[in-house]
This record gives sequence, structure tokens and C-alpha cells, in this order.
Amino acid sequence: MTTTETALNTKVRDLLLDQIARGVQIGTQVCAYQNGEEIVNVCAGQMGPEDSRPVQPDTIFSSFSTTKGVAATALHILADRGLIEYEQPVSKYWKEFGANGKERVTVAQAMSHQGGLHAMPPTTEACLDLLNWDNALRYIETGTPAWEPGTATGYHAVTYGWIAGGIIQHATGRHIRDVIAEEIATPLGIAGEMFVGIPDGVEDRLASLKTQDPPSAEEAARSPFAQIPKDHDFFKAMPAHMGYNFNSMEVRKACLPAANGHFSARALARMYGALANGGEIEGIRIISKERIPLMSTIQVETPDRVLMMPMRKSIGYFNGGNIMGMKTANGPRTTTFGHAGAGGSIAFADPEAGLSIAVTINRMFSGLQGEGPAFEICELIRDELGVNA
Repeated sequence: MTTTETALNTKVRDLLLDQIARGVQIGTQVCAYQNGEEIVNVCAGQMGPEDSRPVQPDTIFSSFSTTKGVAATALHILADRGLIEYEQPVSKYWKEFGANGKERVTVAQAMSHQGGLHAMPPTTEACLDLLNWDNALRYIETGTPAWEPGTATGYHAVTYGWIAGGIIQHATGRHIRDVIAEEIATPLGIAGEMFVGIPDGVEDRLASLKTQDPPSAEEAARSPFAQIPKDHDFFKAMPAHMGYNFNSMEVRKACLPAANGHFSARALARMYGALANGGEIEGIRIISKERIPLMSTIQVETPDRVLMMPMRKSIGYFNGGNIMGMKTANGPRTTTFGHAGAGGSIAFADPEAGLSIAVTINRMFSGLQGEGPAFEICELIRDELGVNA
């Protein structure tokens, strides 16, 4: 389906061009669906800081934690078939997971960052070893919770993907990469634009990222991060020593279901468009209508020990609504669910408005919740549709 040139499409394109002119973005895609119909499909800018080719609708962007929402959707599709139950302990499906005090952690707790398994290994070499899938699952199996599971929440920035993937693999015998391809991407007609671990043959369509320039000593001293103790859970979950270069083929080809999904905006918007439309889009059903409120019910909204602020978390997603009195890119409704990624990508479903929005970017912005350029884009679309209250 091709979006015709509408006033909304034009306004979104104009905003993207303005962001690029202001230097806050290099290349962007935006896609949105409402009530199962594509209403925005725009791309602008170039594919990378050193790649002047224009962004195309099928350009695929490394989208960091926006990947978590796709991984969660794969798990929920299997739960909808009765293969996984949210309130059952993970160890029912994955026996080895139950070691070291994890035997009672439920699927819902594990998928809403309540398991206390957020920490990455203490060395670069050990982190790089986890690019191997089997090594990563063993790391989760042998992990010891940092708190009694279910009593606190802390963002599992990288480990979340191995937890989700391990649950899926041990409950069904299927790799999460295959479930995403076979249950989401292929049915929805986006098989060439949704990957967690890229295959050979798509290299020419990869956008490259512009990471933030290193701060000067003065800027670093003024940064809020300078006030965080070095042994804080934030640095355990997202250590500077990880050594993952997300532009490298080694990282792009690994399966990191929390952090290295490669998507087009239209692929993400189409998946969430189905979830915002009762589980189906253009006659293609990926999940039952009754499952939507179950998968998006808020599980916890207390202060996050990693992110240091209260976050509304459902089973694998972050929910909308104001946080600490501030608007977020997810919008005003707590029934909205999806996930943003480090640097500024975001994708979500807003079932009350029948709306999905996805933004993919390649100039990283400092933030974890779709702040900056993505927030501007999502606000524009909601304002123009009259659904921003």
C-alpha cells in the first residue's frame, strides 16, 4: 500500500527536512497507521554521515532498544497460542534458568525488568563473547538476581533480549529470530525490512549511525552522568566497556533481541498498526483481539533502579502517559505501548486512537525514550490527528 500525498504527509516531510537543516538529524524514516490504514510514509536525508545516498523506504536502520518491542510481540504471539503463560515461572519452560535464586521468576516479571538480571559482564572480552547466542543463554542461566525478583525493577538494557529469546526457544524449540520472521515479518509483507541479526545480502540497504561526539572534559564534568556513582546499576546494565560497535558487521549479524534489530519505519509501524487495530491489518491477523489488553497491562511503575525514574512497564513494552509530569514520545495514554531505542528511534501502538507511529533515525540523540527529534515527529502527528489529549 502506498500513502498518497496528503497534508499530514507533507507536514511530516517538512519537519524532517527542517530537522536535517538544523543538524539534529541526518536521515530519517517515519511511518504511521490509523485504523489499519497507512497515513504517513516519509523518508528524508542520507543513509549515513559518510554515505550520501538518499534514505529510501526500504532502508534498514539499527534501532537499539526499539528491538525489545518486536521481541515482546513474538513472545505474545506464542502466548496467544497457549504455548507460554505469563504467570508461570520461566523455569517451567527453561529449567536451567531456575538456578541461583531464579526458580520463582515468572514470565511476566522477567519480561517487565523485575528479575534483577540487568548486569553485563565486567570485561569487554566477556561482553563480546555474548555475541554468541549459546554463550548468552548460558550467561542468563548462571546469573544471580541483584534483588529478590518481583520486589524491584531495573532496566535490562541488553540482557532482556536473551531472556525473551531463551523463554521462546525453550518453550517452543524455535529461535526468536525465526519466530519474528515467520510470525510477524512474513505474514505482514515486511520480510525484507525486519531483522534481529541481519542476513547476508542486505548490506547495501543499511543505514550507518552517527554516534554522539565525545564530550570535552568540561562537558563531561557538567553531565548528569558524572554525578552517578561508578558502581551504580546504570553502568552495570550499560557499561562503557561493552565494546559493541553497532555499525560493525560482527554486531549487526549477531542476534541481540534487546538492542540490534534492523528495521524500516514502515515495518515497525505495520506491526504496531496491527496491534493498534485489534491484532490485524488489511485482513492479516497476527494475534487475537483479546490478547492486546493482556500483553499491554502495566506490571510495574515504580522507580527504575537503572534508569533512576519511574517507568510504566507492561510485559515487554514501555507504556505511555506523562512521566514525572513530563510528556513522552509515546503520548498521553497509559494504554499506549511500544519501545524506544537509545539514540532516538521509537515505535508504538496506541489502541485507543487506533494509531501506530514508527521513527527510525541515524544521528543518535542523547536519550532512551524517544526524546528530541522523534518526540517532535510523534507530537506533530498526534496534534494533526487531534488525538494528543
